Amino acid sequence: MGELARPEFWLNLWEETRRESPLSRRRKRSEEELIAFWDQRAPSFARHVTGEKGRKRQQEILDILRQEGALRPGMRVLDIGAGPGTFALVLAREGMEVTALEPSREMLKFLEEQARRENLPVTCIRSTWQEVDLDREGWRGHFDLVLASMTPGVNDPTTFLKFIEASRECCLYCAFAGPRWDRAHEELWRHFFKEDIGGSPSDIIFPFLYLYTSGYRPTLRFSTEVQRGAVPVEQAVEELERFFWQYMDITPEVRETIERYVRERSSEGAYRWERCFCRGIMFWRVKEVYFPPPKH
Repeated sequence: MGELARPEFWLNLWEETRRESPLSRRRKRSEEELIAFWDQRAPSFARHVTGEKGRKRQQEILDILRQEGALRPGMRVLDIGAGPGTFALVLAREGMEVTALEPSREMLKFLEEQARRENLPVTCIRSTWQEVDLDREGWRGHFDLVLASMTPGVNDPTTFLKFIEASRECCLYCAFAGPRWDRAHEELWRHFFKEDIGGSPSDIIFPFLYLYTSGYRPTLRFSTEVQRGAVPVEQAVEELERFFWQYMDITPEVRETIERYVRERSSEGAYRWERCFCRGIMFWRVKEVYFPPPKH
C-alpha cells in the first residue's frame, strides 16, 4: 500500500497513461487546428444547451450543487471550457456571477449572445486553460466554485492542479468513467492503426484517486447514458472523417474505407448507431482535508 497511498503516484500514473494513450500518441493536429475544429461543431453543441440531453446534464449539476449547499446567489464561478454555455448560463440564471473560459470563438459567440439577451451576469474570456496565469489574472483562490465538465482544458495533472488552485471553496469536476466509444470508432481505429483505441486518457479514476490519497473525500456520482440514432449515410461518413482527421490525413483511400464501412452497415440509406458511456461527477471543498497524507 505504500506507493498506492501517495498522491504523487496517481499523478505520475495519470501522466504516463495520458502520454501512452493511443489518442494522445496519435494526435496529429495543433491546438489552433483543434480550436477551429470546435468552431465548426459550435452549432450542434449550441443545440445541446436547449435540448433534452443538455437539460438533463444541467439538472444533474444543479442537484449536486443544491444538495451540497453550493448553489447560492452571488457565488463567483469559473467555468473552464464553457462551450456554448451548457452550465454557465444555467448557473447565471441562479444568480451566480460566472466567468466563462472558452477558446472557441464560435462557442463563445453563442454564449455571449444568449447571456446578453437574458441580461445574465456572465463574463466571457476567450482562452485555453493552459494559457491562463492564475497570479497575473488574480485568480488564485479567487472563485467560490470552479467547474470543469468534459473539457479537454483540464485533462492532465498540471491543468487539474491549477483547476484546484483557482478555488477558495468548492470544485466540481466531470469526466468520462470507463469506455466511451461506439463500435464504428473502435473498429475503424483498429483497422487504421492496428491497435485498440483504448480508454479516455483523462478518465476520472486518476483525479479521484489523487484526491482520495491527498485526504479528500469527494462526493462521486456516476451517470450512465445510452445514445442511439439513425443518420443519413453521408452524415455518418462525414462525422467519422471529422473524428479521424484529428489523428490522420483523410486521403481518398481513408475516405473510401470509412464510406464502405458505413454503407455495409446501413439500410435504406440510414446508418444506425449506438453507444453507452458513463460520466463521473466529483464535488469537494478545497479546505476539507480529512486525512492528510503522511509526509516522506
